Order: sequence, then structure tokens, then C-alpha cells
Amino acid sequence: MPASPAAIASSTLASERRFFAWLSAAILAAAVLGFARTYLLVPVLGLPEDMLPATPLVHLHGATFFAWCVVLLAQSWLFATGRVRLHRTLGWAGFALYLGLVITGPLVAVRSVARQGRPPEELAFLAVSLGNVVAYTLTLGAAFYWRRNPAAHKRLMMIGMVALLTAPFGRLLDLPLQLAHVVGPGLVVLALALWDRRAHGRVHPVTSRLGIAMLAWELAPNAYMHSAWWLATAGWLVDLAG
Repeated sequence: MPASPAAIASSTLASERRFFAWLSAAILAAAVLGFARTYLLVPVLGLPEDMLPATPLVHLHGATFFAWCVVLLAQSWLFATGRVRLHRTLGWAGFALYLGLVITGPLVAVRSVARQGRPPEELAFLAVSLGNVVAYTLTLGAAFYWRRNPAAHKRLMMIGMVALLTAPFGRLLDLPLQLAHVVGPGLVVLALALWDRRAHGRVHPVTSRLGIAMLAWELAPNAYMHSAWWLATAGWLVDLAG
């Protein structure tokens, strides 16, 4: 006797929850791998020659980032195992970490440029760093806003991680024109699209529209990051934060 539509829907939902849990685990693994040599293993391997020692602000941002990735993984597994009430309770910790990322992210970016003496290439790269802050602020903020829409919420959370994964993948891949920020983090969007097609027969609008927009956003700084107006703006931001 074939399974009823209700049973099929229930099985698909359970599989989807496991998929998002494993995707969260892969995201955490990518973050650890990307920051291993330049941050996590510095006490063991020493500081790379082209890097400055981490400041307390950098450590605060790093702790917030990794705590966010761990909470994302915990939240995904709690939901996958049916512990929805604990998932919602832990969501408040996630929101606090989100605010921490929004505050420390731009401060680390601009103060890092100041510590390096404001070289033009670092002023130009602020277009990428601050662009990522805008991207994850808006996308993850939308995920919290639409938390009562599970299908949209969990996809917004994962696509928000695309912007956060640009830093670790930028350390893993050496590609021109910010392509490392698309090739690596874009795997998250690809995984979501493949899952949507397999499980639902179509790609969810959040995945297709926002996923593509996020990847395009990562390439957008190529159009202006070396322009005179951006270098002047970046210099003003560095002075403001200094």
C-alpha cells in the first residue's frame, strides 16, 4: 500500500530538518578550516608574517563569530530532533550574538585598516568587508523577523551565512576579483537549490532570488572599490573609527 500524502510530507520534513542540520555542521567545519592557520592555530604555529597580532576587539569578534556558528548548529539539531521549545529559547542567545556580529564586524574591518597604516589596497578592500556586514545584517535580520515562517527562516539563516563565510573561504582560496567569495560560500546556495529541487520539485524563492542576489553582491565591489570616491569614503570611515 503506497504511503499517504501526509506520511510523505512528514518524511520530507524530517529529511529536510536533517539536511539543514548537516549543512550547519559543514558551515562550522568550513569556518574552522578557513581560520585555522590565521587565527585558531596561531598559538601553536605562530603568526603568519603578513599579519598583525590580534587585538582584544578581534578576539571578541572571533569569539562571537564562532559562537554564532556553534549556536546555528545547535539550533538546527534541536529542530531536527523535535526539541522546538529549546530551539526557540536558544534563539534569544542567537539574537544577542547577531547583534554582536553587527557591532564588532565593521569595527574590526576599519580598525584593521588603520593598524596597517591605511594602504590603498586595504582601503579598497573595505568595500568588500563592509559590504559583507550589510549583507549579513539584512539577511540574518530578515531571518529573525520571519522566524514564524520555518521554510523562509531557515533558508534566510543559511544564505546569511554566505556573507559570513567569505572571510574563511577568502583565506582558503586565492582567486582574483573576489571570486573566492562566490566559489566557496556559493556552495551553500548550491546545496540549498539541489535540496529544494530534490525534495520539493522546485527551488524555494528565498534560495533562488536571495541566493543569486547574495552572490552577485559579493562581486559588486569590483565595480567601485578602487575608485577615488570609495577610497576617500573608506579613508573617512577609518578616521571616524580611529
